[in-house]
Amino acid sequence: MRRAPRALLLLLACALTFVPQLRGQNDPPVPTPAPLLPQGAPLDATTVQALERLTELLTRKRAERAAASAAGDLDRAAALETEVRDLGWQFGGLCSRLDVQQFEAPAHGKFDLQAEVEESVRPLVQMLKDVTEGPRKMTELRGHIELLEQRQTTAEAALRTAERTRDALPAGSPARTEAEREIAERWTVTITSLRDQVIVLKARLLSREQAQKPWHERLREVAHGFLSTSGVSLLLAAGVFVSVLLTLRFIQNRLMRHRTTDRTFSLRLLEVLLSALTMLITVGATLVVPYVRDDWLLLAVGLIFLVGVGWVLVRMLPQFFEQIRLVLNVGGVREGERIVIEGLPYRVDQLRFYSRLTNPDLQGGELRVPIQDLIGKRSRRSAPDEPWFPCRAGEVVMLADGVIGPVLSQSPSCVVIDHLGAPRSYTVSHFLAQKPRNLSRGFVVDTLFGVDHRHQGDATATIPLRLRDALQRGLSAMVPAGQLLGIEVQFAAVGSNSLDYQALATFAGEAAGRFLDLRRAMQRLLVEACSENGWSIPAPQLVVHRPSN
Repeated sequence: MRRAPRALLLLLACALTFVPQLRGQNDPPVPTPAPLLPQGAPLDATTVQALERLTELLTRKRAERAAASAAGDLDRAAALETEVRDLGWQFGGLCSRLDVQQFEAPAHGKFDLQAEVEESVRPLVQMLKDVTEGPRKMTELRGHIELLEQRQTTAEAALRTAERTRDALPAGSPARTEAEREIAERWTVTITSLRDQVIVLKARLLSREQAQKPWHERLREVAHGFLSTSGVSLLLAAGVFVSVLLTLRFIQNRLMRHRTTDRTFSLRLLEVLLSALTMLITVGATLVVPYVRDDWLLLAVGLIFLVGVGWVLVRMLPQFFEQIRLVLNVGGVREGERIVIEGLPYRVDQLRFYSRLTNPDLQGGELRVPIQDLIGKRSRRSAPDEPWFPCRAGEVVMLADGVIGPVLSQSPSCVVIDHLGAPRSYTVSHFLAQKPRNLSRGFVVDTLFGVDHRHQGDATATIPLRLRDALQRGLSAMVPAGQLLGIEVQFAAVGSNSLDYQALATFAGEAAGRFLDLRRAMQRLLVEACSENGWSIPAPQLVVHRPSN
């Protein structure tokens, strides 16, 4: 293994130095001692007055405790003992500037996550309650009035039924007397009480409606209150976040600027750790702003946001693990290797959270790809002479559809070819499907030619040699020296009408621009050679057989 950089070893050493000793989960925290009072420094008047007052209380309570103990009143003595102890803790706290109660009788409190979360979000809930207090109270009053009116309607119906029942009873009947008492003591009193309550609540609702400001004024007041308190904290927090993040990123880039090549695993791990540490410090510095300004509302919102982000991170932990493996160059895609993206090969130049992929043969062939888009893909080592694209801009290609011409431009999305002076555009997938033949890297022009059967005696020796000489002279005059690499004429076959020959001329890539001229010239030169030597070129013949009578 290669040595880890000294920066990584230094970071690990610092981490081990500042890790606190482990202690039990139920052990109470030890109070932090206050800074020492300077020698000879006077106490402030408030502290002196408080100490003197506590001394008087302690003296009186101790005397009362002694008197209660002498009188045998044990309950009173126990209560006074508790008061003396509490006063002693207060006096000791002022003298030593330490929480003496926590030091002598530490509380073994149990951590309640739900209670802590409720305490954190309490300012946010309180703000929402304050903002909606007016409309909410009015809605409650309307609901209460509606309920009382329903009860009043029910009571009035019950009163009428009771009156009819009373009238139906015989005069002088004890039940009639009881029914009258029921009407007077229950339903009449209830209806009167309900009417009074409805009147009072309607008056309160009316006063609130008259005092209620228009919605735009309420919104303006809420916005002004927020901007004057949490708004300033929010702007400061945003400024701290941006400044701390940019500063730490600048420091990190300065530390890593000389290590852009040959990035080992330890260096990549250090970069990931520094990025995580940068984000933690930035978030912590941002939360310090509302804490220092006592803006508990903004702090609660920030904590809720962090809880949400943490929950998302936990849910996406497997995906993040794969991303970290890729960044550390131990995943399925590795730097310097070859990967296929949308049918095109790319070289993996840099694996980071935004990776850089390059195809050197394409114009604009550099891609910035998020690391998550590379999850599940595989790369491989490229062969030494393996091409990145069939051609480059300026080279002449011949396609399967007959198009021949120089490549004007080629990008990851489009290839443009100049065919007979008219540009033709192909998508990359369509272009590759045409099986392009790159003429600028050398090419061969071949053609078939035939002479009459009557020249059979010269067919294998004289005719191929003279045809080759004719092609050599004619083609050499058409292209500069060195571009014609070789000519070959071979007897191919005995056809039904002719003796067939195959002529091949090999050219350097510099002559690719004259491919069509050279192919036409070969036919012309072969015809001229036949004319000079008296060789006839047969025409296709059709033989008709007539049946004999």
